[in-house]
Amino acid sequence: MMIEQGPKTYRAALDAEDAEQWKEAISKEVASMESHEVFTFVEKVPEGASKIGSRWVMGRKLIAKGTIDKWKVRLVGRGDLQKPGDYNDITSPVIDLASIRLTLSLAAKHDLEIAVLDIPTAFLGCPLHGTLYMRLPDGEWPDPYGSARPLLKLNTTLYAIKQANREYYEEVFDFIVGYLNLQASIPAPNLSFGGNLGESTGVSIPVEVDDIMIIGKSVLVSSIASRLYDQFKAAGHVPVPDTFHYLGMTVTRDHSKRSIAIDQIRYINQGLKHFEMTECWKRSDPMEVAYKLHAIAPDLGDQPLDARTYWKAIGSILYAALGTCPDITYATSVLRCYGGS
Repeated sequence: MMIEQGPKTYRAALDAEDAEQWKEAISKEVASMESHEVFTFVEKVPEGASKIGSRWVMGRKLIAKGTIDKWKVRLVGRGDLQKPGDYNDITSPVIDLASIRLTLSLAAKHDLEIAVLDIPTAFLGCPLHGTLYMRLPDGEWPDPYGSARPLLKLNTTLYAIKQANREYYEEVFDFIVGYLNLQASIPAPNLSFGGNLGESTGVSIPVEVDDIMIIGKSVLVSSIASRLYDQFKAAGHVPVPDTFHYLGMTVTRDHSKRSIAIDQIRYINQGLKHFEMTECWKRSDPMEVAYKLHAIAPDLGDQPLDARTYWKAIGSILYAALGTCPDITYATSVLRCYGGS
């Protein structure tokens, strides 16, 4: 799926052609925060306490042929306004794509079931260590606030505050390792496993933020998926179809051959479209050893390129290189050398 950017403000959403859908999505987001008891309304912020702003992030989730699947809204905190002292550790590990490939290869070898789950409110409801106040953006809030921008005290984590990733990681890690009694990999902490794969107690679970994959025997996979739903409301495909999408990769399975193929064709085509390069010239691959590049020279007629756009494009290509296209790694590393030009 792709996310198409939506209105940037509440008022812009009300003026949009699909205003009713945006109002419904916003109401669902507010209801979700209320059910998780994310915040408590306050009249004023104590002297010396930390306060940040917030904003709406809206997008349309698209499926095949550009059809809108859902209108997605998130209330996010202005974590960029937080100061040292508002938080402690903000780091959290991510899964590397080599671990994903390893997990899929083991599933193919032992003909194991695969489940893919998504935690819809990943950063809501995790314990917040420290005190943080926030002013809400424009919106329709419970009485007596109405359309005012009330103040509140955060009780739990919220999207985009600096410590949210860490608090969420610890919550999920403690559940998988503690409650499910699995062992975390030392070189890849977001990859947990237990028992011997291929046997009834064997399982492997890679976690990438709110995307969770489970491989193992059918009964065990269903049991773990049920526990994850009870704890985090994680939902998804149990089991996945023979062709599914995961972290920008298309995964195609052939049970009869005990094989799994992965590609990023859709991801790459989306990237080319995003950076308006669908008509770009093709180069041979791997990159020619003697091929010489030069930095953009506007005085020679070259069209200037925004440095941020260039780095985003390089990052997009690098993800493909790390995932399924190792043959472009050298070319990508050479292009990175021209990021400051």
